[in-house]
Amino acid sequence: MRGLALSLAAGFASAVVMLAFSGGQIYALDENNCLSCHGNPELTKTNGEGKEVSLYVSEEAVNTAAHRFIDCTTCHTAQPHQVNTPLTKLSLAQKCGTCHQYQYKLHLQSVHGQQLAQGNPDVATCVDCHSPTGNPHSVIRVLEYSAPAYKKNIAQTCAKCHDNEELMASYGIVEKVYESYMRSFHGKAIQLGTYEITQLDKATCTNCHGYHDIKSTRDPTSPVSGVQNLAKTCEQCHPGAGVEFARGFLGHKEASPENIPAAHYTEVFFTILLTVVVVAGAFVVVTAVVRFAINRWREE
Repeated sequence: MRGLALSLAAGFASAVVMLAFSGGQIYALDENNCLSCHGNPELTKTNGEGKEVSLYVSEEAVNTAAHRFIDCTTCHTAQPHQVNTPLTKLSLAQKCGTCHQYQYKLHLQSVHGQQLAQGNPDVATCVDCHSPTGNPHSVIRVLEYSAPAYKKNIAQTCAKCHDNEELMASYGIVEKVYESYMRSFHGKAIQLGTYEITQLDKATCTNCHGYHDIKSTRDPTSPVSGVQNLAKTCEQCHPGAGVEFARGFLGHKEASPENIPAAHYTEVFFTILLTVVVVAGAFVVVTAVVRFAINRWREE
């Protein structure tokens, strides 16, 4: 125990000394000096299809990435120039899975992972959700405030795909997912949270749909499939909510005569009522002003 404490103290002291001498700047581990070439923005190669591919790696991004203390060869092997495996979303996810095995296993079972295994390039994979630029060299830790997977940013991250009308329409999804979420109580609460800590207990996409194991809403095992599953999901934040509470949830669909008609006609009623009140109020104000003007004119 004493030896462990001394080791930790020595490690902490070394980190402090390194930070002091570096002027606060932390540099990524680059044992083989890869960035001496790959730090050149003009570095490219021609792939087997005759397309020019950039081999540039931003040193600034790497220096602030979650994996900055892992040497390049950990992911690219000790002989990176002899690897012929083409870089695809699938091969990239597989490489992430060599370390993040549990998360990768869940992703394989998700709606995204199943489509990815079939060669679909549209679906979200590791870097789409964990890197602000979709680049494996700029993956940010989840608990960093600016991380795409940080609680307050998750809706915007999902919106990169789910707010793309053309992409969603190609899969038969017509609901305006991001827009409807941001109009909801949950969306407004997380957007208007004054302090970081107040945003962490608000429901966002992953609270209802899951994280790495997101399933299709048509999958009977999905946490939002059917009112029974939805009620259990709601009860995670709203104890005792029950089925009737879940029935009143609009989801990402607008209220209509077909979808929760009670909510639709209530909205219509209050819209008409508000319009009548505003018009009547404006009429009263205008007539009062006109009458006042007439009385002043007569007095003169």
